[in-house]
Formats: sequence, C-alpha cells, structure tokens
Amino acid sequence: MSNDATEIVVGANGRVLVAAADDVVVWPDDVITGSGDDLDAAFKAVGFVTTDGITFTDSKNVNDITAWQAFYPVRKVVTDKMSKVEFTMKQWDRTTVETAFGGGSVSTDGGVSTYVPPEPGELSEIAMIIEWLDGDDVYRLVCPRGLVTGEVAVKVTRTDSADLPVSYEVTPKGTPTEGDMGSLPWYLLTNADQFGS
Repeated sequence: MSNDATEIVVGANGRVLVAAADDVVVWPDDVITGSGDDLDAAFKAVGFVTTDGITFTDSKNVNDITAWQAFYPVRKVVTDKMSKVEFTMKQWDRTTVETAFGGGSVSTDGGVSTYVPPEPGELSEIAMIIEWLDGDDVYRLVCPRGLVTGEVAVKVTRTDSADLPVSYEVTPKGTPTEGDMGSLPWYLLTNADQFGS
C-alpha cells in the first residue's frame, strides 16, 4: 500500500437513523449522497449529535489454548464478539427519547405529551444506520438489529444542553444467511473509489 492522503477518512458531516428492527422491510443497498431515497421510510433521523461524533467498536474475546510442551499458546479460539455504537444526541423528541431509553411510548392529549418508559424486562430491538460524508464519498454503517444497553445519565444545567447518551450493541438475528443483508451483525456501504479498486 502506498501513501495516499485521499484515502484518509474524515467524517465531516453525517446523520444517525433508527427504526424498529421488525418494521424495516427493505435494506439499503445503494449510497445516495444526502438524499437517502434508498432508505426504508421506517428510518427516522435523530438530529444533532455532539461534536464527539460517533464511536464504533468491534471487538472479540480470544481464548488461548496452551500445552505442556509449549511456552506459547498452541491455538487461539474466538469465544465471543461484540459490536457497539456510542454517541450523544442533542435533540429531544419522540424518536430520540424512545431511542435513548430503549423503547417506551409517547401519548399526547390536549397538547400535553406523556412519555412512559419501557417495562423493566422489555427489550426493544432497533435497526441503526450511521452515515457520514467526506467530500463526495459517502459511508453508511448499517446495523440491522441491536439493543440500547448503556446507562442514560442526563445532566440538566443552566449553561449547557441536556444531552441524551446512547450505547447500542448489535444483536444479529440467528446465523447470518447468504444474500440476506438483514441477518448480518453489521456492514459498511460506500461509494469511495479506493474500495472498488
């Protein structure tokens, strides 16, 4: 690989979109700059996120198998994997509050809206798309199914915004099936030239 500054990726602008996992019937198979015309209508944008942007972590635990005759492990076995998305939302509305608290419901009566959090044992699986732009290059990280698992700590002060943190872990549905993008834990779409060469 040669040194090529055009292959450095900067997330200059982007968006996060969410939908109830079982409501999504068409998975994004194209990348259209800024329009999102190829997205299922079930996806809703969460609006502004903090300047920290998005953190995507893909990790695995590896078990070392050792032997009496060897100082080093003779084999390594992957015991489990985890993929996680973390970010903090700036806006408060039905979509962002339900996303941050892992479900629940909003009802409105006489101009007054009431948010009721989910039951303690309720797990609302959601699909998530993280899209960012770098010049003409579009990157779209797609997570077909996952759960918001992290703690929600909202700080309300006189001098700063009350932000909603999100920690989302992917939970693929069963074993990935060839040709079924919705069964994958996650995948990345992009129109960047360096991926096609």
